[in-house]
Amino acid sequence: MLSSYDKIYDDSQNLIKKYKTRDPKEILQGRGVFLIPFQTPTTILGMYKIIMRNRFVFYNPFVDERIINMVLAHELGHDIYHKKEAKDGVAEYELFDINTEMEIEANIFAAHLLLDENKLMDDIKEGYTYQQLASLYDVNVNLMIFKLNEMHRMGLPVNKNIADSKFFTKIDGRDEFYGNLE
Repeated sequence: MLSSYDKIYDDSQNLIKKYKTRDPKEILQGRGVFLIPFQTPTTILGMYKIIMRNRFVFYNPFVDERIINMVLAHELGHDIYHKKEAKDGVAEYELFDINTEMEIEANIFAAHLLLDENKLMDDIKEGYTYQQLASLYDVNVNLMIFKLNEMHRMGLPVNKNIADSKFFTKIDGRDEFYGNLE
């Protein structure tokens, strides 16, 4: 595994410069990774596998294009950092799994690849919440939180309290599991 998350940031920026894009599909193809859509609907979003020295990303084409983009960025992280593990068998994880170092690394990589911290800082200064930022950048809020945490760790002036301050006041104890989160 990696010794430093700083390397993940550097690697993502180097790939962006090399391929002149943040598009994970273009980068994967440029790296010679075969992209294979699942043929039938499935709950699996994507997976990375090496078969007979060929690198593959299998992905679910039946989900929203924004999800596919995040999945491909995540799987690109595996292509960069976890080739040895991809040769060993298929392991299934959640996209935003925070219980394994491998998945954390892939998520951090995806966040750095898809989200430009300079543009993000401008929007943070405007006072957007995590959810608003995620919506603005067309990513899942969990990926946005990965990026904001990394920006904070890197020393950027990210206010870690930008979550909706009225969150608990909008929950009625009589509501279902998630409450009334209008």
